[in-house]
Amino acid sequence: GGRARAEGGRGRGTRAAARAASGDVEAGDGVAYSRRGEVRIGTVERRDGKTGVVVREMPGRESVKVNAKAIDFNFGAKCDCEAMERFARDAAESAKADALLRGAWELIDEFGLESGEVCDATYVSELMFEDDANAPAGAREFAAHRLLSSPMGGIYFKLKAKGTYESRAADQIDALKRKAEAESRAAKVEEAFLDEIKAAAAAPAGAKPDRDALWRPSDEDNDARVRRLEALEAYALGEKFHSAGEKAMADDLLGKLGFTRSSEGALKTLISTGTWSRHENLSVRKYGVQIDFPEGTAKACAEVLSNEPVDADAASRVDLTYLRAYAIDDAETVEVDDAVSAEALGDDGQIRVWVHIADPTRWIPLGSPLDAIARQRATTLYYPTEIVPMFPLEIAAGPMSLGSRSDVASEAMTVRADIDREGNIMDFEIMPSFVKLDRRWTYDEVDVELDSATCDEGLRLLYKVASARDERRAEDGSVTIILPENSVNVRGATARGGDGDVAITMSKINGHTPARMLVSELMVLVGDVVARFGVRENIPLPFRGQGEPRLMSDDEWDGIPEGICQDMAMRSCMTSSTSGATPRPHSGLGLSAYVQFTSPIRRYADVLAHHQIKAYLRGEPLPFDEQSMENVIEDVGTTVGGAIRSQRETSKYWASAYFDAQPADARWTATVVKFIRGDDLVLVIFDDLGYETVVKLDRGAVLGETLTLKFVDADPHAGSTNFARVEA
Repeated sequence: GGRARAEGGRGRGTRAAARAASGDVEAGDGVAYSRRGEVRIGTVERRDGKTGVVVREMPGRESVKVNAKAIDFNFGAKCDCEAMERFARDAAESAKADALLRGAWELIDEFGLESGEVCDATYVSELMFEDDANAPAGAREFAAHRLLSSPMGGIYFKLKAKGTYESRAADQIDALKRKAEAESRAAKVEEAFLDEIKAAAAAPAGAKPDRDALWRPSDEDNDARVRRLEALEAYALGEKFHSAGEKAMADDLLGKLGFTRSSEGALKTLISTGTWSRHENLSVRKYGVQIDFPEGTAKACAEVLSNEPVDADAASRVDLTYLRAYAIDDAETVEVDDAVSAEALGDDGQIRVWVHIADPTRWIPLGSPLDAIARQRATTLYYPTEIVPMFPLEIAAGPMSLGSRSDVASEAMTVRADIDREGNIMDFEIMPSFVKLDRRWTYDEVDVELDSATCDEGLRLLYKVASARDERRAEDGSVTIILPENSVNVRGATARGGDGDVAITMSKINGHTPARMLVSELMVLVGDVVARFGVRENIPLPFRGQGEPRLMSDDEWDGIPEGICQDMAMRSCMTSSTSGATPRPHSGLGLSAYVQFTSPIRRYADVLAHHQIKAYLRGEPLPFDEQSMENVIEDVGTTVGGAIRSQRETSKYWASAYFDAQPADARWTATVVKFIRGDDLVLVIFDDLGYETVVKLDRGAVLGETLTLKFVDADPHAGSTNFARVEA
């Protein structure tokens, strides 16, 4: 029978039982059509416009709109669509479907179509269902049509024109089956992976899976998990930190998980699965900040500590241990990188000042492993959660730090300057030295001492020099901006973030006390001296400069209230600083040239300056010519730029988290210091906290006005914190 049907039906078109034309569809007709990638059946309820019909779809009897062009068969008004659906659904059961398709293909291959001939669903249905003569009218044709249109049907038959098929060659079928089996295995792996991610997201805190286990590499999926994690992490960092391909891959995963397809959705997914911590520091990832020291650092430190390097400057180090050297720092400072001494020279009012600077290049030769590590890190980072040092603390707070060994003099680089009453530099000298700390002072202690009638003579002389230098630079055009500083401190988290409970405190720092002015002026003095020396001796150094401020008109300036508002206006007028191997004016400091030299434990640019100056003093070739110095400055500057942005964004995150944790009835007073747009989008500074933020007001304000604000909402990872004005 099968042979006869295969031979007799060769090349036939669709039988009268099913009409392919859709233009004469009427209410009550049973139709087969494609919707959302599947072949479906239903009864036409009514026409809908020129090209559409409304169909009551089986098996759910839902009314759906179908384009008439999507209709493949019209079985007429007498068909039982529900019975046809049941028959086709039974035939589509996996094992049975494969047997039906293979059986039909075998008959056609052996007895039926010639090469290049085509068949249709009606023809194939007679081969598939010859024993189902009592099937509902049209059911066999519909079932065959659904099977032929299915992925499995595509293995045995190739769709030609609409409604017609060509049987495939045996080798094609084998290849397509292998492909389908591989895709089926991949789909199962995919489903298992998605289930794992959903389970991880739903798991309570403390029960999250291990990151490496959840995103494990596997030959089974060709390491797709690893690539998806990379894409998801890049996407979570925001617009500038992912490629179009990473976005597409992340969006695909988020969509399959049923999560929001966005950077915010990626971030929430990473946190909810435990892949990232609740307080994940995105900026560390964005800017490639090196928190941990690389492998081998501890060994390199141990080598330095156990085998003290030869001091290249031993023959020329000047013994200054007779001087009373004071270190002035914050109480928590562990890396002491500068100390100061002073003495009066005579009746003409000149004062000799020594600034002793830590000498890390005494311990870390240029090009050594620890030097390479410091160059890559470029700077010490100051996060609200912790300080991340440039050098390992074993040596930074050890032999590099002044006074770290109380029984041994510390090696230093000392800058001596003779200053007259007007703050002019009359003479200077730079030398490698030995110094011993006489005392460590905190800023608070120095402020108290300077206010005392019995002030320490050394501090008195140092403050006198600092005051004269401040006035000298002001006469030379320096700009002094006095704004409060905000400090955020966090316990219970690290630079990378954390999941635990945290304690966040916020306070205002007065960075313009006499003690801080004293230290700041002496550090600027060193930068002035080193720059003069570099200019005089034609030494390429990491010079820093700043252009003239972009000053506003006198009328604009006069309209700004004196004090904090004018200081903020002046800050807005300042231009960006520049760095390079050649001298350039620094208008903000009122200097013709300037080199940072006083923090070589914390800034690699200072280390570069030390290498150059020390080599020159020894009479050796300079390690860097102008071009190579420019190259290193550029590399280091890029890293430092990322570090500065990371510190700023991290502080914004924790400030946002601080306000988010405050009581609902908390109120703060703040001063309007700048208009951002109009008079209702304003920059304010919180009076008690020194915190700066932009606030959108319900009505206009005036500069210098004091507002009472309440917290509205915050998105810490976006660095967003919103406040609203309330009546006092």
